[in-house]
Amino acid sequence: MGKFWGKKDNNDLLGSPIETMGFSKEYSSLLQNFIIKKYDFSNITQVEDIKKQLLGRKILIINAKEILENVDVSELKRGIEDIKSFLRENGGSMGRLGDQYLIITPNAHVKIAN
Repeated sequence: MGKFWGKKDNNDLLGSPIETMGFSKEYSSLLQNFIIKKYDFSNITQVEDIKKQLLGRKILIINAKEILENVDVSELKRGIEDIKSFLRENGGSMGRLGDQYLIITPNAHVKIAN
């Protein structure tokens, strides 16, 4: 059982959490740091900033309450389609959290399961 978690025979953990969880050194360069950030989406012009935030390896939890109340639905749909297109190009994903929140991940390293 100890080998499953990457422990040595004497039950000590290996040198780093990456080794302990079973990631070999050649894969450690693929690991990235991500930041989860709350983002208030109030204006359609923020779509470009949302994409910029995603490029900066941020996972965004977007509060869309204000934009849902103040923007024409067709304009909002165009903005969401722009974000979805960006996500398809970069391997990111988007999901809903209730009626007014979205969660958006920046690339294929972090996926949302529905």
